[in-house]
Amino acid sequence: MRIGVLGISFKSAEIGIRECVSKACQMQLSKMSQIAEQYACVVLTTCNRTEVYFSGDDLALAHSDLLNVLREAIPTAFEHKLYSYFGLDCFLHLAQVASGLDSAILAESEIQRQVKVAYEQTVAHYPLPSSMHYLFQKSLKVGKEIRSNLSFSQNQVTIAKILFEISQHLLKDLLEIPLLFIGNSEINRRIMAYFKRKGMQQMALCTRSPHLAQAMAEKEGLSLLSWDQLTSWKDYPLVISGSNAPHYIVSSQTDAYSTQLIFDLSMPRNVDPSLSHHPKLTLLNMEQLSAITDARQRKNAIEIQNAKDMLEESVQRYVHSFHQKESRVFVCAG
Repeated sequence: MRIGVLGISFKSAEIGIRECVSKACQMQLSKMSQIAEQYACVVLTTCNRTEVYFSGDDLALAHSDLLNVLREAIPTAFEHKLYSYFGLDCFLHLAQVASGLDSAILAESEIQRQVKVAYEQTVAHYPLPSSMHYLFQKSLKVGKEIRSNLSFSQNQVTIAKILFEISQHLLKDLLEIPLLFIGNSEINRRIMAYFKRKGMQQMALCTRSPHLAQAMAEKEGLSLLSWDQLTSWKDYPLVISGSNAPHYIVSSQTDAYSTQLIFDLSMPRNVDPSLSHHPKLTLLNMEQLSAITDARQRKNAIEIQNAKDMLEESVQRYVHSFHQKESRVFVCAG
């Protein structure tokens, strides 16, 4: 299969370099760029990873061209933090990603949706070769099958659960304080629902498009803030930012804060890291949250390895089937 992936994740690089690669991919490898269409690129960007899946007759040339494009936009050394896989290894990697086995929070379901959206959005902009369609469709299928067979995924550690537990530990009378969400993102909506089930009542959402969140706000009992009210974040003891803004939207402007705890779940980061120096404020980003979850998940090591063995067997079977189909097409064409 003439497919490859070039990527960076929380396992291979610190958050600063991941930010640079994420921004470069968004600028240089957008759905409308010529090189993205030339190599049938599907760009997957999440809070913990940025990956470019590509295809071409000469994968080494494609890989080199994509690297050169990224070099033009990234001012610092980054190549040593990247990983690359080709053919079967690329397929194995995407299947692991889609299954949640390569995630900071193992067996998470959000990554399945993110892979699907990245694939579908690309298909809407330009045609993909059969190998890329096969790669994404079968990886999504394998991912779903693997997650359904993991017993700990039914009672897994989730980002919402971790945020709630940390908030309980650091903030007094958590259920009685106001909480601000920044960004009407999927991850924020999941956390909102969890916090409400836990008894949080005073929740507000600041979004660029309040009208799109109106129905949800009424259903969940949320207060809605428009984007020009974002500076009021410092009036909330707890802030959770999950916006897709490409730059800092929460920054240090004054020493007078009611805010005691901020979670920055975005990539690139939304919250200026300098806020972590404030003596009365705790700022945690996805890199720090990933370190917390890692220790909790090590007890599942045996089941995870079994799942990876099952995944590899499925992928090898699908690759064999793909090559058989290609051979039949070649024989018929001849």
